[in-house]
Amino acid sequence: MFKLCYDGPVQLSVRLCLPLVLAAFSLPAATLRLRIVDAQRAAIPGASVAVSGKTFTADSSGLVEVDAVPPVSVLASAPGFEPVARRLDNIPETPVEIALYPAAVYSRVDVVVRGEEVAPGPVTASAIEIERLGARTVFDAIDRLLPGVYVTRRGVMGYGIAAGGTGMVSIRGVGNSPNTGVLIVIDGRPDFMGLMGHPLPDFYSLPDAAVVSVTQGPASVLYGSNAMGGAVEIKPAEPVEGIHTELSGSLGAYHTGQYRLRHGAGFDRWFYNLTAGVDHTNGHRPRSHFRNQDGTLALGANLTPAWKTSLRGRYGHFVVEDPGPVTGRSGIWASVGRGGFSWNADNAAGRTWGYTRLYSSWGHHHISDGFRSNDRTTGVRIHQHFLVSPSLVADAGADALHYGGRARNLLTRIDYGAHGETSAAGFGRLHWNGSGRLRLHAGLRYEHSTIFGGIVAPEFGAGLRLKPGYSLHLSAARGFRNPTIRELYLFPAPNPNLRPEHAWMYQASLQMQPAAAVAASLTGYYADLSNLIVLTGRFPNVTLLNSGAALNRGLEASLRWRMARRVSLYGGYGGLHSTNLAPYLPRHKATFGCELDLGRAWLSVNSVSAGRRWADAQKTRELDGYTVPGLKLMVPVGSRWVLFGVVDNFANQRYEVVTGYPMPGINASGGFTLRF
Repeated sequence: MFKLCYDGPVQLSVRLCLPLVLAAFSLPAATLRLRIVDAQRAAIPGASVAVSGKTFTADSSGLVEVDAVPPVSVLASAPGFEPVARRLDNIPETPVEIALYPAAVYSRVDVVVRGEEVAPGPVTASAIEIERLGARTVFDAIDRLLPGVYVTRRGVMGYGIAAGGTGMVSIRGVGNSPNTGVLIVIDGRPDFMGLMGHPLPDFYSLPDAAVVSVTQGPASVLYGSNAMGGAVEIKPAEPVEGIHTELSGSLGAYHTGQYRLRHGAGFDRWFYNLTAGVDHTNGHRPRSHFRNQDGTLALGANLTPAWKTSLRGRYGHFVVEDPGPVTGRSGIWASVGRGGFSWNADNAAGRTWGYTRLYSSWGHHHISDGFRSNDRTTGVRIHQHFLVSPSLVADAGADALHYGGRARNLLTRIDYGAHGETSAAGFGRLHWNGSGRLRLHAGLRYEHSTIFGGIVAPEFGAGLRLKPGYSLHLSAARGFRNPTIRELYLFPAPNPNLRPEHAWMYQASLQMQPAAAVAASLTGYYADLSNLIVLTGRFPNVTLLNSGAALNRGLEASLRWRMARRVSLYGGYGGLHSTNLAPYLPRHKATFGCELDLGRAWLSVNSVSAGRRWADAQKTRELDGYTVPGLKLMVPVGSRWVLFGVVDNFANQRYEVVTGYPMPGINASGGFTLRF
């Protein structure tokens, strides 16, 4: 037995959850017509289309007809092609055309954020619908779903920055603290703080994303530095034809709330999209408040049937309190404001498709320990695909990036000065699909830095379809991470002679779909990490050196099973053995979920389990493992409203993800989504 300790907002949210099912009633369906085509707009007979938890097969003309209730998410896939996820807020009278492009051979998971459940895609990716998961941020979602990904956190909301900051994401044991080993890519552009090199996870709100793709393994051929362990690509939602608005709000324990507005319109020649939101919490510990406000605005035009352009702007500001560990240093607070813009040009002709991004971002960070900084990142990126022949696709691109800034400490009167770094790179890849059974892939990147000189990153891959429903994939890739400006010139023991870190990862993956309702995968990997930057010596005589190394070996398994028409199960396991395991990373992690279609409601139950972890850098103490379950109930009310209730940690588990920061016990929230 456990004791339920609710405050006022929790009582309110629990009362909201109780009448949800009573408020629901059936929704009218309409006929949705889809046409699946390739890059030359030729039909793809036999393409798989997942809509509303059911999988359909395209006929000889690439057409699929299905009764569906808007809004709906569609996942179209075919062997040898990249899967494409689309969200439709209404159902047009004319067929919706979805173009598929030839696939590369690499390990990636696509997470479809909104809409109805989607079935697993082709052997190169699996798709998981997470609207019913109860996650608030992108990092929270991938941590709950992917056994090979682990994210640190310290409370109900707010990852924070500086000494007590969390949000460190690691993929197969690679990530660093702060996170500089896994790159965050938003709409094709890298996103990180110019001085520290880490992302700002508190700005990655889940309701503002449409699709999140996680590349598990080095992605440096495409993105260069910081993608040594992989990349998390966030694609923002784009408006479809017509005018659409979505409002959502939730309130729960510890006065934790999240309110989002998403509005957009698509017309014949132009479109616009805007988002705005507020997130807040008082925290489950004293002095652990968090408040974030952010917004985006995008304006675009369809110049021709093959070209479109857009201009996107964004700004966000959050204030976060770090209460500090329960024993140890006192807490601090931080105020962070960040903005930016990007000019985008996208094209999709018969035999070529790609994009151009010109972008800039900047930030101002104020911390109560006296630290002040201004940073900026400016870059351009071009990436274009070419259909050389029906069996051969080439893609090539180039990017240039300048980042840096200035920092000082008002209390210690240390002026760290202004620093910057510029890099430029070119990359290319070839993808060959022979006879429908064998696929080969090779890529190469050359990057030159004004500080580190030139570096080469290759990758290779092969895929073999053993028989219908079974495929084997092999790959090898090199990743790298350049030292950040903090490590070179700021603190804690700067060393301007540091060199880039390197990693080679080899992996083999068996993808299986023995039946239409079952999809599974089994992956083994081996990673050789060298030249790692580590802090050596004893305070105050410490310095950063390229003296670290590690060998990571692991096994990952996943399963998704629609055991009945209204019941789906999914789960995964990740085991990691490392010769130099970083603090807080578990050797074992498991995820589990069950989704129930109750007819007029959806119930999702999920859990995350993590094994024992090192509690400090000296590896003298360990943190206990934990299993944290959660559930979410969603009830459609009419054609526009969805009511929901969420209960986190309903087993009231006591645990710590980071040493000295006890996590909240059982807590609940309730809210709504309104679409019109």
